[in-house]
Amino acid sequence: MRKHYIEQILNDFTAKSITYDIYIIANTREKTLEPRPQELRHASPDEFFSRTEFSEIASAIFDVFGYAKVFYSELDFIQYVLEHHIKREECLVYNLARDGKSPGKKSLIPATCDLLGLRYTGSNAFVISLLRNKFIYSSVLGQQGIPVPQSWLVNLEGEFENGEPPTGMKIIVKNIQESASIGLIDENILIYKHNPVVRKKLASLCDRLGAAQALAQEFIPGIECEVLVLESNRHYLALDPVAIRMETGDILSSDISNSYRYSFSSLENYLSSSQCGQICQFAEKAAALLGIENYARFDFRIDPKRGAFLIDIAGTPYTIHHSSIAYLFRDIYGFSYKDIYKVIVSLALQNDRN
Repeated sequence: MRKHYIEQILNDFTAKSITYDIYIIANTREKTLEPRPQELRHASPDEFFSRTEFSEIASAIFDVFGYAKVFYSELDFIQYVLEHHIKREECLVYNLARDGKSPGKKSLIPATCDLLGLRYTGSNAFVISLLRNKFIYSSVLGQQGIPVPQSWLVNLEGEFENGEPPTGMKIIVKNIQESASIGLIDENILIYKHNPVVRKKLASLCDRLGAAQALAQEFIPGIECEVLVLESNRHYLALDPVAIRMETGDILSSDISNSYRYSFSSLENYLSSSQCGQICQFAEKAAALLGIENYARFDFRIDPKRGAFLIDIAGTPYTIHHSSIAYLFRDIYGFSYKDIYKVIVSLALQNDRN
């Protein structure tokens, strides 16, 4: 059924006549970080596309749509659409922007597009901002029956602000607002004990992550998987889960992520169809509760004894060749790489937000 749904979207796309340009907004390490006004506070370079990664995405979009204009900075895009009085029917904005330091950095383009009445991919500004705070959305989803790890806020003094983990629990310390792997190393995992040594360790981890608060979560052992959820007019469909296979270690650390030392396979190689189906149901329910628009990726860890736990959500997930989404389309479903962009744009056009 899931593959058939994609086939229907692709058939609908083929039947449409695309008469407008695609505006791509994507931050890259070479272009976005060029000298700009001093007041700009850039995100970590790990958030940005490499030249190769961006060329994969851009070439696929150019191949599908023919005409596309690229913006490497959110400010460049905003200035351009204001100066040229761009109208709704002239373009669709393919939003991959992620520059800045503030919690709401990824909401700038959706908010601008909504203000100007422009069509765009991905969720609205509120939802995108909500997805940047793992503690808040995990708390909300946990109250609604979605399995999430126990979570605590830890500050720069190594103190917890909402209780503390039980002694002996293995925990992992993460960024609250950044992508899951940024700043993540093996030392972020520790056994919690209520003593000065652990408190100092927590303070050091929080400081290294560069935030006033960090997220301490119960560490979930087992397989990690990613689930792409598509949305059309408030109907949600989770596609088949893709398992992450790491060459070494227990987590998708910054180093492993940046060096691509991980691969993919169908989660059904490890779990039964019914277990995979339950994970899809969790992802669909979470997407509906949070009001996801167009598409998002839901990441789970699967404890062999306790089942699946939602650990992260990507509102604008990577779709480069080395991604679970590309693997899903190409290796599981047998579609072409560029079909990813046909599907995302088709669903964005179906959702009339104005």
